[in-house]
Amino acid sequence: MVLFDRREKKRDAPEDVPALLAKGDACISRGDFTSAIMWFDKALLKDAHAAHAYAGKGLALQNMGRDREALENFTRALELDPGRADTWHKKGVILKALGKHGDALHAFDTALAKDILGADAWYDKAVTHGSIGEFQKAVECFDKVLDIDPGHSDAWYNKGRALGKLGAFSGAIESFDHALAIKPDNADAWYYKGISFVGLKKVPDAYACFEKAIKINPGHLKAYNGMQDLKGIMKQMRKK
Repeated sequence: MVLFDRREKKRDAPEDVPALLAKGDACISRGDFTSAIMWFDKALLKDAHAAHAYAGKGLALQNMGRDREALENFTRALELDPGRADTWHKKGVILKALGKHGDALHAFDTALAKDILGADAWYDKAVTHGSIGEFQKAVECFDKVLDIDPGHSDAWYNKGRALGKLGAFSGAIESFDHALAIKPDNADAWYYKGISFVGLKKVPDAYACFEKAIKINPGHLKAYNGMQDLKGIMKQMRKK
């Protein structure tokens, strides 16, 4: 006599690679990088040539501060799919952080060859040029960023810094003005605008900028020291 009708338990259908990749991407979106790596690893067990899985795992590792492991995964992803502009960009960011500026610039250039409108890649390329003293090239790259995104305050600010290094103080002031129109509480922009006025020997204007920087950030030591230096100069100017 059968008391219970035994039915075979329905098994869940095995997850395919696209489903595993989607789960990994979802974990990255919510900041769960450990789980993301788990899903991408599962995808790679099913398909060792899944470039998306290597790229996603690299991004998760990068967000966890594990740059060298991330770099290995980005490199593998690009071996499998060289057309991934975003992965080239992310690889460049890590290479720059590791001090490999030439390799970083190559990575950014490769990203931009595939996506000419990549504002982030242009920006990081500009910063890389600036970090090795190539300020004119940095300015040119910041201009590319601003062609794409005129409201990019960091690009305006750093363009001003680069122009200041080139001695183009009027252009630097104009760039800082653009940055401050977007973010008026950027104390560093006020400070470096003041430095540019010093370069033009416009002492009262420089003093006003340093004063503004300190008002925003009372602990801004460079602006404070700049004001102290200018006080003596202004005192001498009044005596003449």
